[in-house]
Amino acid sequence: MAKRIFRKNLQAIALAMLAALILGLILSAYLLQRNLRAEALYKSDTLASNMADAMIANDMRQLQSLLLNATNTPDMQTANVYDSHGQPILAWNPQGQLIKTSGVEATTLLRRHVVEYHPGNFSAISPVLSGTTVIGQVQLQISTWPLYQHILLFLLIASFLFVFTTALAAYWLTNKQLRSVQPIMELSVIAEKVATLGDYSLRAPQDPEHELGSLNMHFNLMLARMEAWENDMQSEAKERREADSRLAILNNHDSLTKLPNRHYFHRLLSNCLEDAVANEEMAALMFIDLDHFKGLSESFGYDAGDLILATMANRLCGVLRSTDTLCRVDGDEFAAIMPNVGSLEVVEQLADRLVKAINQPMTLRGQQILLSASVGVACCPLHAKEQRLFLHHADIALKAAKAAGRNTWRLYSKDLPKTSQAVQLSI
Repeated sequence: MAKRIFRKNLQAIALAMLAALILGLILSAYLLQRNLRAEALYKSDTLASNMADAMIANDMRQLQSLLLNATNTPDMQTANVYDSHGQPILAWNPQGQLIKTSGVEATTLLRRHVVEYHPGNFSAISPVLSGTTVIGQVQLQISTWPLYQHILLFLLIASFLFVFTTALAAYWLTNKQLRSVQPIMELSVIAEKVATLGDYSLRAPQDPEHELGSLNMHFNLMLARMEAWENDMQSEAKERREADSRLAILNNHDSLTKLPNRHYFHRLLSNCLEDAVANEEMAALMFIDLDHFKGLSESFGYDAGDLILATMANRLCGVLRSTDTLCRVDGDEFAAIMPNVGSLEVVEQLADRLVKAINQPMTLRGQQILLSASVGVACCPLHAKEQRLFLHHADIALKAAKAAGRNTWRLYSKDLPKTSQAVQLSI
């Protein structure tokens, strides 16, 4: 950006300086030409005035002496003196010598002073007067080389000053402009970062002594307010997410065991069955019902019943794999969703371990009690692919385990006795 500004300033200043240089050159040439014209006329008038008496007396020696004295300057080119009839009587050449007048043409005498400009010289004509009578004429040709010399010298000096002054002025003006717009450039950089990164904690540098220092200060104040607003919004959003998360947990999880509840169980099971069918994998469902839980709860109290449920939930979770999900679907009933079990052998091993884990002794109010559970197992797609039928088969297996004396597990098969009772979990 600095280079671009410098180039623009250099161009503008160069044009202005060039215009000033041309005007100065024209004015200087005009004034010098005017001075040279006046000087040429003065020389011719002076010579004509000095020659008046000598021409009246027809004193050629005096006329020659006056002519030689008047032409003793380096810028004189030619000098001619004419008599009252316009015939040349004296002539002088640039070598400083009087020459014969035979090569000089006659002229018409003028009663007034005349200065004519020709390329290379000024021609000054002055009449020689005796009173009011013209008795002769003086014609001088003076070189304009001093004019050209002055113009060349002017151009040389002006060119040097032009280059030096233009570069210096452009450099100074660029620095001045850059300093003036520096706060705006800094604001542009900060604004771009804020827009790109979304970071309202960024701040622009502040210079209280700068003309635009207040601009950065107010911009930083705006960023501070936006940062505070963003923090408030993030805090509110975090609180909403936490509230939504707590609400989701309350809606989808059991408050006692923190396990997924009946509602969430159906969604998890539906997803598991879809994945099993799509990926051609085996999934298993286990219904786990605590034996004689109602009697224990009535004997030891409902608080003791809650403790039993929480303890059993922890034991079951300790047996299941990390990919399995244990849900509490009813008061003393649990359900384990097991995706990608691989084989029936794995399912049977897990069912056996679940029964044994529950069958461990538990101390309750100073008394040691033994718990047991009945487990019904169904597999997808071996036993069913549709969710309602899958639940029904797992429920049949659970009732078969209870009918077998409880404290055991059963895998669904077509040979198990059917029950006419509807499956409540499928509702």
